[in-house]
Amino acid sequence: MQLVAPTIAAAESVEKLDQETTTLTKQSEQINGDIQLALNAANQQYQSVATIKEKIVDNQSTLKATKTEIKQTKETIEKRKKIVAKRLKEVQVNRFHEKSIIALLDSKSINQFVNRAFALSTIQRAEQNKVTDLTNAQEKLVDLKATQEKTQADLVEQESNLTTEAGQLDTKLTDLKTELANNQSSLQQISQAKEVEAARVAAEAAQTEEKAAEAEKNSATVTSSQTTESTTTTESTKATEDTTTVESTTSSSSTETSESQPAPTNNTPTPAPVETPITNTGGKTITMQSTAYSFAESANTFWTATGIDLRQNPQVVAVDPSVIPLGSMVEVSGYGIAIAGDTGGAIKGNIIDCHFATVGECIQWGRRSVTVTILS
Repeated sequence: MQLVAPTIAAAESVEKLDQETTTLTKQSEQINGDIQLALNAANQQYQSVATIKEKIVDNQSTLKATKTEIKQTKETIEKRKKIVAKRLKEVQVNRFHEKSIIALLDSKSINQFVNRAFALSTIQRAEQNKVTDLTNAQEKLVDLKATQEKTQADLVEQESNLTTEAGQLDTKLTDLKTELANNQSSLQQISQAKEVEAARVAAEAAQTEEKAAEAEKNSATVTSSQTTESTTTTESTKATEDTTTVESTTSSSSTETSESQPAPTNNTPTPAPVETPITNTGGKTITMQSTAYSFAESANTFWTATGIDLRQNPQVVAVDPSVIPLGSMVEVSGYGIAIAGDTGGAIKGNIIDCHFATVGECIQWGRRSVTVTILS
């Protein structure tokens, strides 16, 4: 019963790892959905920013044109005012009003008088209307400029807000990607742990069977020895009894015939019980030189000699199959439990090449002496 306990504990451990795998897988699916939503939202925000920027550019161009038009209108008003002022001066100097009155009085008819009066009035009103129109146009342009400046300020503020929101979405997207990568890494570690746990369970089962077979063999040997000893003792006792009978008969015959006969003796040795040596069922331990390699190196591929994808299961060591059989589970000091699933041209004899996911880890590992225990 004691030998079964570790297997049950291991089974519970594997079940727990399966539950963790299911949980992480669901989380990864949810994170993928969140990433897609965040990506869509970020794209919309950046599109809105681009649209606002176009409006800012257009409004800026319109505002510039309005400022130019206001400036031109002001210049036109100033010119018109100067012209009016000049005419008023001329009127004062040349006594235009007197001349106008004389001209009106010199009219030969009522119609001519009315026409001349209307002409004078029209000229004065036209000059006045020009100045008024120009002044109104200037006021409208000033109002338009104020509106455009306010619109420009609003657009700039919208651009700033949208840019800030887009940056927040970028941060959220980065965090989600990091969380997803962590989940994938955890899933890989759980997968490796399950493989190691399964190998450990298989190794324990093999050891249990080996111990049971050894115990049965020892028990059979002891039973056989006891049976042999018992049989030998019985035969010895029977031989002694037969000798006693023969001696008694011989003695009786000797008395009758007056002849002495020598008594036979039993010289057969009693066999000793056979002792069966008990073998060590623990893993074989070897001191080896260790180097490191990575699939990230340009000269390497993702696949090992036994078909393992190093991107999915990076916990692999390259060995000399004549020293450590391929497919064995080994424990390397400082590295952990791994699968002997790869070979190499330089991996001969007591050399083991440990795989790492990055070149930096390989450099950090370097070359060192390690203790390797073959678990199964």
